[in-house]
Amino acid sequence: MEEVLSQILSRLDSMDEGQKQIMRDLVEVKQEQAEMRQEQGTMREGLNSVKQNLTIVMNEQTEMRKEVAFYYGSLMKKLDETRMELSSEIKHVSTIQKQHQNVLGIINDNQN
Repeated sequence: MEEVLSQILSRLDSMDEGQKQIMRDLVEVKQEQAEMRQEQGTMREGLNSVKQNLTIVMNEQTEMRKEVAFYYGSLMKKLDETRMELSSEIKHVSTIQKQHQNVLGIINDNQN
């Protein structure tokens, strides 16, 4: 009987040790879970920071596009004005050249 009791006690001790090991493992798992939650929080903060930075960059890019469009429009307007002025100057030079030719023609006729 003592032997049976001894075996029972031995098994109970073994089960007790197993429970203690399970409890230690459970504590470790809970610690790992807490660390993972903390890392997730850090990752979320990082992701939020990236999102904020991306929003800032997108807003700056929108402003830059507006500025480029404005300057492009101004440049095109100035180009059109320059074309018109150049066309006017060419017509003026052409008119003067015709007048010079007429004068040269009159001088040539007078010499004959």
